[in-house]
Amino acid sequence: MFPFNKKSDVNYLNYLIMNSENALKCAQLFRNAMMGTKPPAEHQEEIKELESKGDSLTHEIYKGLNAAHPDFLKREDILELATRIDDVLDGIEASIARFDYLGIDFTDNYMKDFSEVLVQSCEHILTAMKLLSERKFVQMREHIVIINSMENDADRIMREGIRQIFSNPTDPYTDFKLKEIYERLEETTDDCENVADILESIVLRYA
Repeated sequence: MFPFNKKSDVNYLNYLIMNSENALKCAQLFRNAMMGTKPPAEHQEEIKELESKGDSLTHEIYKGLNAAHPDFLKREDILELATRIDDVLDGIEASIARFDYLGIDFTDNYMKDFSEVLVQSCEHILTAMKLLSERKFVQMREHIVIINSMENDADRIMREGIRQIFSNPTDPYTDFKLKEIYERLEETTDDCENVADILESIVLRYA
C-alpha cells in the first residue's frame, strides 16, 4: 500500500488506479464466467476475493482522507470516485452471486454481451483514471463519452433480453430468474456510468 502524505493527490490517485485495475480484472473474470463451459457460480469465490480487495482499497482511501489534504482534487471527488468504483465491484459480485442462489447454471448471449460491456467500460475507467493522474483532462473526455455510450448499449441489451423472455415464455421461474440477472447487470453498467459522471464533473472544473 502507498503511504499517505499530509498534502498530496498522488497517493489517492494511486489507490483509485489500483482499484480501477481491480475492477477491470473482476470484469474480465466475469466475462470468462459468461463465456466458459463451467457453471458461472463456480467463478463466484474468485470474483468475491477481488470485491473484498476493492473494499480494502476503498477503506484505505477513506482512512487516508482523515489525515491528508488533497492538492487539486476536492475531497468530495475522491470520496465519490472511491465509492462508485467500489459499487462497480459490488455489482459484478452481486451479479455472479445470482447465478448461485437463483440456481442458473447456464449463460446466454445477453449475459455475454453484458459482460463485454462491463469489460470495455472498466477499461475506459482505468484509462481515464490514469489520465486524471497526469492531469490530462481534455483527453479524458473521449473515454467518458465511450463509457456513457456503453451504458446505452447495456440498456438496449436489457430491453432485448426482457422482450425475448415475454415474447417466448418458457418456465415462469426460469424467466423470472433471467430477468433478475439482466436487470442486475444493467444496474452494474449504470455504476460504471456513475464513475464517468464524476470524472466528467472534474473535467468541466479543471479543463
